[in-house]
Amino acid sequence: DLPPLYAQSVIEVIVYRRHSAECPHKTSKDQKRSCDCKVWVSWNKNGTQVQKSAKTRSWNLAAEYAHQLETQFNDAELGRAPAPGAAKTVKDAIDLFLDAKRSEGLSPDTVYRHEQITKLLLDFCNREGVLFIKDLTLAHLTTWQAQWTLKAPQARRSRQAKVRNFLKYCLSSGMILTNPAVNWKSVKVKFSDQNIRALEPQEYEKILSSIEKTKMTDVNKARIRALMQLQRWSGLSLVDAVCLSKDELRREGGTFRVVTDRQKTGMFINNIIPTSLGEELLKIKNGNPKFFFWSGSTTAEDAPSYFQKLYRKVFRAAGIEESSHAFRHTFAIELLKSGVDVRSVSKALGHSSVAITERFYSRWCKGQQNMLDDVLTRAWK
Repeated sequence: DLPPLYAQSVIEVIVYRRHSAECPHKTSKDQKRSCDCKVWVSWNKNGTQVQKSAKTRSWNLAAEYAHQLETQFNDAELGRAPAPGAAKTVKDAIDLFLDAKRSEGLSPDTVYRHEQITKLLLDFCNREGVLFIKDLTLAHLTTWQAQWTLKAPQARRSRQAKVRNFLKYCLSSGMILTNPAVNWKSVKVKFSDQNIRALEPQEYEKILSSIEKTKMTDVNKARIRALMQLQRWSGLSLVDAVCLSKDELRREGGTFRVVTDRQKTGMFINNIIPTSLGEELLKIKNGNPKFFFWSGSTTAEDAPSYFQKLYRKVFRAAGIEESSHAFRHTFAIELLKSGVDVRSVSKALGHSSVAITERFYSRWCKGQQNMLDDVLTRAWK
């Protein structure tokens, strides 16, 4: 039984359906009837009748919502917890988060990805009966993760990162007291060099020639052509190439060089590129005068997304299944095959250690070992 003080302050939250004019059950006394009409809740506090949408058509979810409200109202009356106005539903938290993201001036693509991932989270919470963001637990997150249909580890890790970003916002905004994602085990991306290869010269030329056959504006055709060549001849990753600023292309007489720091590792890169490519880059049209390709309106992490879509179009037109990283792999592998020392290749790629380069390109480093063996053998003779 409730103690007298609690019993005096009990507020009962009533669940009911608001049937539409067309609903055949609108005159029925069975409020739980499983029609598709919206469910509302109502309560009386200090003589004032309050009605509020439960934001669901599920009777069970609405009943749980009503129970949560009753608990919070009564705890607030006893001074044991804040009033319900301080507790945000999962949907409310997501709406606030998305508003914050839009206010940051992010690109529509970036905002769209946040919208899609938070919608998936909201759908899961609705199925599990998690109405308030404060009730989301680590167990919920791991259960939800197990239901993901995404197969690619990189994509799964990217989704996890965006969910963490959302929950970090909830924590900093005071909507939750602890972050359930703190101990959420990170998605591991297993490494395999079996899919790493260099583009054959004819493949590279076919990709470039397919740009003209791809449906996109002439401006984008010129940008994609220059961007692909920049990756191939400088070894830059897509994010580094997209974010390259105009003052990072240095001209010394008839020589052009790319001088920049990698976005991922912060490692310094200073690579010469063909003169014709340098001239082509200077002709690229871009809305932001500071960069060759980047609009500057997204985070650096999200900057490549627009160009990845264009890359996929070109690869499809060429009939070649590859990613943007194929150009970087080609740069590294061709250097190793031509006898360039792995330490020099590592420096050109901006790897933080030679071990990383050897890990990715071990199959082509063996040729370097053979050359070393030949040198040592000749020295013995």
